[in-house]
Amino acid sequence: MKKILAFTLLVLFTNISYSEEEKPTLEDAPKSYLLNLLAECKEYATQEEVTGQNLNTYLLQCINEELEASYYKPIKTLPAEE
Repeated sequence: MKKILAFTLLVLFTNISYSEEEKPTLEDAPKSYLLNLLAECKEYATQEEVTGQNLNTYLLQCINEELEASYYKPIKTLPAEE
């Protein structure tokens, strides 16, 4: 009985400590990286023949997917080209 109780407490406290681990804080991506992603995503859009009203949505989604993969914060608007 003592072993079952000890095992149950061990599992319970292991789950609590695991769930309280901090999530990594995401940083803003450098402007130059965002502009490179924008150019890359524009090429993808051309290849997939995305045009018109869907283009901005496509570009924003494409950039945010790449940012997420690189552990950067997602953006809400497209970066302005210089």
